Amino acid sequence: METLTISSFPYYTFEDRNMAYTVGSAFYGIYFLVSFPAFFAFDDDIDSKETSATKRRIVTVWDSFVSSCGYGMMILTLLDFVRLNLG
Repeated sequence: METLTISSFPYYTFEDRNMAYTVGSAFYGIYFLVSFPAFFAFDDDIDSKETSATKRRIVTVWDSFVSSCGYGMMILTLLDFVRLNLG
């Protein structure tokens, strides 16, 4: 989708436009592959009712920072694996 949106920009040229759309969309999809489960894990207990037996987890700024760095590293690693696999 991202590649398709920039396709009308006059200064971009592609040798194989179909390949550019396919690979560009696949690379963009890798971000969603990691981010959707990350957001689910981040606020999995947001709607739960706190009782005396179960205590809600407190998410600090440090937790958010460390998690986002980890997810970013996962994304970069996946992007690099795909890049190396494609050649």
